[in-house]
Amino acid sequence: MSHKHQNPRWIRRGLWIGVLAAGVACSGQSGSAPSSVPTEPTTASSPVTTTTEVEWRTVPAPLAEESEEKVRVRFVAYGDVDPNDDIPFGVIPDVRIFIINLGSELADWWDTIWDVEMGITSIAPGVQIQSTAENIEASPVNFVTTGSDRTAETYVELSNAYTICVVSPIADVIAGCNRRGQIGKKPRDYAYFVYFSHGSAYIDNEEDGSERYRRFLHEDLEAYSPFSSKPASVTFVSTRYTGSDIEPYVYFLAPGASVAIIDDADIAAWWAAVSDDGTAIRDGEFFSLAIPIYGEDPAYGIPYDKAAHERVLENISVRTISVDWPGIIETDLKPGDYLFCNFNEEQIFGCDYEDIAAAQKYIFRVELGIWPLSDSGGQQLLKEVEDWEIRPSLAGN
Repeated sequence: MSHKHQNPRWIRRGLWIGVLAAGVACSGQSGSAPSSVPTEPTTASSPVTTTTEVEWRTVPAPLAEESEEKVRVRFVAYGDVDPNDDIPFGVIPDVRIFIINLGSELADWWDTIWDVEMGITSIAPGVQIQSTAENIEASPVNFVTTGSDRTAETYVELSNAYTICVVSPIADVIAGCNRRGQIGKKPRDYAYFVYFSHGSAYIDNEEDGSERYRRFLHEDLEAYSPFSSKPASVTFVSTRYTGSDIEPYVYFLAPGASVAIIDDADIAAWWAAVSDDGTAIRDGEFFSLAIPIYGEDPAYGIPYDKAAHERVLENISVRTISVDWPGIIETDLKPGDYLFCNFNEEQIFGCDYEDIAAAQKYIFRVELGIWPLSDSGGQQLLKEVEDWEIRPSLAGN
């Protein structure tokens, strides 16, 4: 069996580690100094033997105009768009990246791309939205495209809220969007990493609490091998709080939360089963996987009733963790990519896509969604909850 189909990230990590290192290094610099980027094959038979000095690809004005009111944003696209083709895992050219202003551009963007007028702010991790070449071409939002060096850069207005959406390089599909975020203040530059897996795109930067890219850069290959004999330790801590602007907030452990653990290769099938191939019906209303119904988490409010659960069980094998008394549970996972979703018998509260490395410890807070914590943040939470009350969660989250 080909290693590509078993774990392309583990096999091909060496091809793109240089470009990620260059991206991290440049994110704190000014100017357009050249970055070292490895040459990547376009077919399985093309050898990788040289390293080329290249500059970050910059789009024409007006997007690339620098001013006191703008900050530079850089992108690296990498991964494996289609695990069934002969193109190996590595960095990826020809990825179109849209930076959408949530104030003035959002409604027009989705109306053009998807022919809907529903106030979408993002899409759940792993969900892909089918569009057309004509609609994408007609987009009212400018975009950057990763070039032959597999990078792109542009300038955006400071302090505006944006969502970043990515078009697949091999199909007219919105492959993924990040959670909305705000671009901060100069003089720092921002580097975003667009990771493709099984057709979906996952977008992170180095400041949002994700350790994914730093671990790719610094861990040994064995840490990501699916054949590693050293599982990771994953701890889920279920919490809730009460309080208001008048009454002080009181936090407590809330046993009873449920977490679904979906393997990377099964994520598309998971969403198809949850939504019954793209839509979900609850109380006669239409729900799309692309619409955050109640909160900022793109997956919040997606119905997950008994019928959806039965469809999931018929199509894929999903591991479900019940965070029982006292609201903390630890489990082992083999290395790999996973989608974690917090749900109850009515709906999904939120999902998080994470890379799990061998022999590492991970801590997630489960609270109307699922939130990865840094090493220090996780240890601090475990210390704090020693003094918290335990109250079963009536919402079952």
